[in-house]
Amino acid sequence: MTAPHDDAALAEIELFAIEVVNAAGKLVSSRFGGDMDVESKDGNGANLVTDVDRTSQSLIAEMVQERFPGHMVLGEEDAPKDEPDARDYIWCVDPIDGTTNFVNGHPVYAVSIGVLYRGEPVAAAVWTPWPADGGYEVMHARKGGGAWIGDRKLAVKKPSAKEPHRPKRGWLSTIPGSLRFMFKVDRAARGNLGEPRTTGSAVYEMAMVARGVLQYALTGAVFSWDLAAGILLVKEAGGIVLTPAGPADRVAGGWVMLDGFSPGFENTQETTKAIRGARNVALAGAPEVVWFVSRRLKRRRYGRVRRRMRRWFR
Repeated sequence: MTAPHDDAALAEIELFAIEVVNAAGKLVSSRFGGDMDVESKDGNGANLVTDVDRTSQSLIAEMVQERFPGHMVLGEEDAPKDEPDARDYIWCVDPIDGTTNFVNGHPVYAVSIGVLYRGEPVAAAVWTPWPADGGYEVMHARKGGGAWIGDRKLAVKKPSAKEPHRPKRGWLSTIPGSLRFMFKVDRAARGNLGEPRTTGSAVYEMAMVARGVLQYALTGAVFSWDLAAGILLVKEAGGIVLTPAGPADRVAGGWVMLDGFSPGFENTQETTKAIRGARNVALAGAPEVVWFVSRRLKRRRYGRVRRRMRRWFR
């Protein structure tokens, strides 16, 4: 990857991402528990979107385009009919991750901004509800600058000294409800994956790994806007992020590092489509624990019936 301009440029982008995610987060939280227009993207009552999602994304896009007119905003909602050519800087936005939680009055959701430079996350800001002053916190990072909440530097949860690689019982982890449809779980790992939870928001889970609440997180197959900010937060907090290896990955083992979304980046419409369409399973946390867990999960091959079942349980 070609290096972005310099650290001062990234610091400016990071600070503005904080400003933007704060504005969007306050807008979203002001609508929490109130009336909203709710639709199902799939038409079957699932995969919800609200007018709040769209208003949040519009606010983010307007602020970014005014400050950085040469950058691109790629968001979850309302994809254009014809994708534009990819710009070097792409603001990868999830205006509300955890919309189903939000609609149902469950305060586990997030607003996420991950800034990509030629496909790689280089700045991030994530807004989450939190029992702090104002009722929220913002986690933020830039490449090489660490991950932070205010002036508090974040660090992933380190494994215990007695068992430096194994997930610890009594420590939280998140796994998707479709785990058994996605992976064959090694017999030795069954019942030894920590205290598993499912939150309904990949962004929230990655952020909780970065701040040391979760010892690791395993997501379902999620989109670039669900991971762009979280990848950087976890890495800058001392963790790693893996994804199952694809057929073109010549590696020993079934996992590879997830560092970005377009390894052959070009300023073309095809690159924009590839970033929008990218879906990855992510395994994030302290390196020792992540490698331990990854070696005990083997990706399943799906027939048509199993793929349908997996969608039901995701």
